Parts: sequence; structure tokens; C-alpha cells
Amino acid sequence: MYTHIEGNIYSIFVPLPENPLKNLNAYFIMGEGGRNLLIDTGFRRDECREALLEGIAELGASMEDTDICLTHLHSDHTGLAAELAAPGAKIYISREDGTRLEQFRQASNSHRMDEYSRLGFSEAEIAFLRDSPMRKYNAVQKADFSFIGEGDALEYGGRRLRVISTPGHTPGHICLYDREDKVMFLGDHVLFDITPNITTWPGFEDPLGKYVHSLMDVSIFDVRLPLPAHRGVKGSMSERIGAIIEHHGVRIREMLDILTAEPGLTAYELSGKMTWRVRGKSPSWADFPLQQKWFAVGETAAHLEYLTVRGRAYRKPEGGVWRYYT
Repeated sequence: MYTHIEGNIYSIFVPLPENPLKNLNAYFIMGEGGRNLLIDTGFRRDECREALLEGIAELGASMEDTDICLTHLHSDHTGLAAELAAPGAKIYISREDGTRLEQFRQASNSHRMDEYSRLGFSEAEIAFLRDSPMRKYNAVQKADFSFIGEGDALEYGGRRLRVISTPGHTPGHICLYDREDKVMFLGDHVLFDITPNITTWPGFEDPLGKYVHSLMDVSIFDVRLPLPAHRGVKGSMSERIGAIIEHHGVRIREMLDILTAEPGLTAYELSGKMTWRVRGKSPSWADFPLQQKWFAVGETAAHLEYLTVRGRAYRKPEGGVWRYYT
């Protein structure tokens, strides 16, 4: 199923089963006699594959004439890229995220589990996460990436799409900007119904600080039509950027208040005392699905890193975990 956005831009509804994001907006630019461009793909699972290929067929196009651009490395954006790309097709991604994606593909199930153990997850929770069935939906085939970055441009269907480097949500996240029509393909950099998850990454210091900086970077562009990878658009992009920055400010203030009252918490323990909104509700920490705890603790850790980099908090290793203090 596709939706005509405007001109030669279409959105294909790709369901994301068992995921709170619900669906991916995969964007398709018709080449008008040349090659087409698909922006993001969905998980490597049958429901995503069938929806994506059905939408492309309904448009009268095929993957034989289509290149792929991946806004970032997450599997709901990259899972199908390697198997859908026809021989000779380009798969664009930033060098940072493309390199990490290949490293993840080769990694064992112990990848990052030591880090999350130090953040406070129990041995039983770590064992469950290590064997999570969601891992099978990642891209498992090796892809021949074409690396792109800040200052590059992709030209498809008469559109010149400038690559904007927006690290934060992932280390190598990118957006694409059509200056002539004032259109920006946002990936997960700016979402309007939900706030993008910001977590820690090995070898990527201060992800939240970099994310806020990247938000300010895109705020200077004249964007008439923002196109996020999930959900819809409410209000202007500048208003949403301001709201996201304020959201993170509120989170930081809440963390500092909790740590001042209860010094020495792990990131996991601190997450359990934070206020979370899930589908408009505020569930107790005990009711959180484990997969959602993974994202919540990762986001807490990113905020704690923001504070430690700026000297507002510090951590100490104690008993195999990191404990945080103001």
C-alpha cells in the first residue's frame, strides 16, 4: 500500500510487527525515466518484505531499477536492503553506520551484554536479551555499501538530495534535503508523535549532546515538507525540534533530582524511578517488557553520559556495576 506525497515522492506503509513503532514510512522517489530511489526498507521478515514489494509493484516500478538509501543502521530501516538490492544497485549509507552494521553482522550474541550488565541488568535478563528472537530480523547478508556523508548529493527523478550528517540517534545517522522543493527526509532524527530513542554506543562519546547539536543543525534549513520515518507530522519542524530539546532537558532535571536524593543508583535502578510514557500511559517499571527496558536504560545511560561529560555527575565501579552520583 502506498500513499502519494507529492510530485514523484511516495510513501510505502511497511508494518513492524511486535514493535511499538507500528510501521515504517519507506519513501520511494520515482526516477521518471531513470533509476528510482528507495529510502529505508523495514525488518528482514516476511510481513515487511511483502508490504514493501507490493507497494513498489503497485507503483509500476521494480527493484531492478531502484537504488537504496539507508538513513541509519537500525534493523527496521536496513533489514531488507542486502537481499532486495538487484545486481549493480547502489546501497547508500554513512561510512560510520555502514561499518558498524557490518561489525554487528559478524558479532556474537554477547555483543554489548557486558556493558548492559554494568548498567544494572540481572544475569537472567541479560541471558534473555542475548537470545532475543528479534535478532533474526536484522540484516544477516553482507551488503556492498556505497558510503555517503556530509556534502554529498544524490540525484534521482530530477531531485538533488543533499546529505546532511545528523549523528545522535545512531553515530552515522543522515537526513536528505531537497533544497529546491524544501523537502527533508528525516529518518528517525525528528519524529513528531514520539521522541527518538537516544542511547549509548561503543566509541561514540556524548550521544545526547551530539543529538541536540544535530537538531540545531537541521533547524537552520527551510523545510516545507518534513518526512519522518515513523508516524505522521504534527505542527512545524521548528516547533517539534524545540519540544524534543525541552523533553531532554526535563529528563536531565528529573535524573539530577533523583540522584541527589538517592546517590549511588545504577542506570537500571534510576530508570525504574523515572517517569515514562508508553502509549499515553505511565506504567510501573515492573510492567515494562524487557525489550523496552533495554531502550529505557540505554536512554538513561545516554543522559547520564551527557551529565558526566559536563561534570554534573560521575560514576564509580562498585560490585561489577556502575553507580552514579551528582
